[in-house]
Amino acid sequence: MIQLAAAVLAFQAAVPQGGGAGLPVKMGFTVTPDTVVIGQPFNLLVKVHAPTGVRFEFADGPDTATENGVRPIELRGARVVSMLGDTAVALYRLVAWDVGAQPLRIADVRVSYQGLERRPPLGTASVFVRSVLPTDDDLRVPKPARPLIVLPVFNWWPWIALAVAALVGGLLWWAWWRYRNRPIPPVDPYVRAQREFARIEARELVESGAPEEHLTNMVDVTREYLAARVPGVRRSDTSSELLRGMQPRGGIEGELPGLLDWADFVKFARGSVGGEEAAALGKRAREIVDHVEAAA
Repeated sequence: MIQLAAAVLAFQAAVPQGGGAGLPVKMGFTVTPDTVVIGQPFNLLVKVHAPTGVRFEFADGPDTATENGVRPIELRGARVVSMLGDTAVALYRLVAWDVGAQPLRIADVRVSYQGLERRPPLGTASVFVRSVLPTDDDLRVPKPARPLIVLPVFNWWPWIALAVAALVGGLLWWAWWRYRNRPIPPVDPYVRAQREFARIEARELVESGAPEEHLTNMVDVTREYLAARVPGVRRSDTSSELLRGMQPRGGIEGELPGLLDWADFVKFARGSVGGEEAAALGKRAREIVDHVEAAA
């Protein structure tokens, strides 16, 4: 085996081409290490010496054509070129992928000067790739080949359908929630008052012996309407505060103080009122609301 630490430097005169007999060129190369295993990087160092002013052109890398499906030599990284005076130095970091003596397949170096050209050859550069397999004398029986790994095919369609169903369900629930919590449009105070008057009268409290409740309910509806319709009147106002903010004029509005006094007498003093009188006061409350609405 060739010694790994020794530098194999072969200086050769390039073959003259294109009338380059008068262009003296010397070239040498070193393969380090000269014996490797598959996948182990090694270096090819090329040095070319020529007169001052010449142009050096090095190949980018080895020929990467395969042999029987194997790429014997491959460039690892990039080629490095430098100049040392009149000497050009190129460094190739290579990897071998086949056993045996492997030529490096680096194209010839081109050296040109004023129409003269020489091509120092690198065809003899090679490396020996030793095998790491055991010899036949070891009598080792190789294990049988393992079966091919079969990856299970996962069916995504049920999960996609489930995700789409969940998305659609979420959108439907959101739409239902928005519909359920939608803002209720405000009801006109006069319409609400007429609706409440009709509901109270439909209970027939006067006929059932509860004229006081009939009166207080009708007056409460009137107070709610006035608070919603008349500026300056609030729901929490007492009777005197309501009259001060309402400032009732003559006509039917002039009966509002007496109506409020009757309601306060029944509600707070536990006073009593007859059925006919309670019905008349309730009708008067409706008339006050109609009058205020017409004026508004």
